[in-house]
Amino acid sequence: MTTTQDTSRFNWPFAVQPARIAWHIAMLIVRPAAAGMAGWSLYVVARQYGVPWFLALFAVAVFDGVGLGCLYQATEAVKAGRSAAIAILATLGMAGVSVTLNVQHAHLIHGGHPAEIMFSTPAVGLLILSALSWSAIRAEARAARGETPMRLPAYGLWGWLLAPQQAAESLQKRAVTHVTSGASVPHPPASARTVEDDIAAEFAEIGPAAAIQRVAALNTGATDTEVAEILANYRVTVTPAQVALLLERAAVPRVTLDRVPRPPIAPAPALNAQMRSECTANAPQVKGMTKADAIITMAEHLGGLDTPAEAIAIALAKQDVAADTAYIRGRISLTKRKAAQAAQEAAAQTEQQRAEYERRNGNGGYA
Repeated sequence: MTTTQDTSRFNWPFAVQPARIAWHIAMLIVRPAAAGMAGWSLYVVARQYGVPWFLALFAVAVFDGVGLGCLYQATEAVKAGRSAAIAILATLGMAGVSVTLNVQHAHLIHGGHPAEIMFSTPAVGLLILSALSWSAIRAEARAARGETPMRLPAYGLWGWLLAPQQAAESLQKRAVTHVTSGASVPHPPASARTVEDDIAAEFAEIGPAAAIQRVAALNTGATDTEVAEILANYRVTVTPAQVALLLERAAVPRVTLDRVPRPPIAPAPALNAQMRSECTANAPQVKGMTKADAIITMAEHLGGLDTPAEAIAIALAKQDVAADTAYIRGRISLTKRKAAQAAQEAAAQTEQQRAEYERRNGNGGYA
């Protein structure tokens, strides 16, 4: 059975590394102590030369602080792929000035060599600890660029004592092989960033839509495909269809409806006064009804729903109700369908009632 450790919870007894804790505690103690001793020594020297006390307090910042700053800049130069020689030389120069002043402090109190060592060691130790702390950062930066430094072979103390010449020759051969094999990049470029990288970073920040608008504005005659190809050079992946949509150049489909032309309205027959009086004498008065009700009423008066539409139109025209024959046929057809549907429903209801009656009166054996 295999068990896996839950990494979502912090396991205090095993996650904390005692060595790292001891290192940070030592640095918290040593660095302030070293800076304080070096600062006191430089303060005494500054006061000896007539520097006001409030300015002499900053003596350690002027010398050891500048040295630490130069050492930090050396680390940043290595991370950026630049030469750190100037920064390292400046660090050594500031450290030399600080040590010289510490030695001068020993001379002022006539302490001899022990005093010189005691006063100069804190500044040197502070710079050495800082250099060692940042050496891992510099090594990681070099490894990221493909630089592979040569490692010294582990011959051991007895190897160097018993075969010093052979060990030295082997070390020399190894160094020659490392230098001539091209395993390390001796002079990496200071910066591999190009203008395309800067434009790509800006486009990534403003988004694809704004990038399309900007490229299209600078290339007024470019097609959607050309705009997409230009953006692809700056790592913005879009299709020509997306470019067209964002630029509002996409073709909008049009839908054309072919409507069936309506038949012309049949003109109402011209009626004289005698025909009006004869037709209105027995015909039902449909004036004031809806046109649909007037058509059905007049059709029933003239003989039913099978009456020709022309005859119904003439009869309606005698009462000043205008209706074209196509509309009359449509209304009569709809009325017929409704009548047929009503007849079917009535027949079905009658059949249901008959079956229910027979069931209840002994035909089905039910009481």
